[in-house]
Amino acid sequence: MALKDCENCLVYGTDNRPLAKARVEMTDENHIWLFFHYSKLRSIRIKTYVDFYDGQYGVVRSHCELVIQKSTHPNRMKEPWTASCSILNVQDTFQRQKDLRVKVNLAMEFITQKGTYFSGTIGNISAGGLFLVTPQVLKKNEHFTFRCRFSGDTFELEARVLRIGSLIKGEYSYGCQFSNLTMEAEAAIRKYVFAKQKERMSRQNKR
Repeated sequence: MALKDCENCLVYGTDNRPLAKARVEMTDENHIWLFFHYSKLRSIRIKTYVDFYDGQYGVVRSHCELVIQKSTHPNRMKEPWTASCSILNVQDTFQRQKDLRVKVNLAMEFITQKGTYFSGTIGNISAGGLFLVTPQVLKKNEHFTFRCRFSGDTFELEARVLRIGSLIKGEYSYGCQFSNLTMEAEAAIRKYVFAKQKERMSRQNKR
């Protein structure tokens, strides 16, 4: 599978946790170059996972071989490390436009733009956004933040209200979209959502 329109990616470490973002330059369908702003790398040859953010395919999760070394590129002051990257195989593709959404029941605390704390429950979540039920009155396009743990890491997340729904057991409901989502957070949420989806399918198959 050849990447079509890819300029950025997220590289995972050997512990399967997000390691660093990188700029992508494609030379052919199986070989590309990665350029890192992240400075805490070392010269090494590794096989690991890379999420390529492709404008046509969406997120292309691939198993790759990387040869990481000090950059000799003219832009090496901003991108001190580079990697020769060979795609060994494509593990999966996730469409950004049609994000998989799973039902959850996550009770937590949120903070409005004015610094007001309020409680609420996330009823479903995807890499694109979430469905929130709360006694707090929120306005359309109002932003709020919260901290949530995915795949062993805690992320500071921001979302804005897209739609105001109906009352659910006396509480307000809102369809919300993530704002300023980092690639690390997006990858962690996608991994969490797909794990939950697999759990649900496994339970259904056992019935």
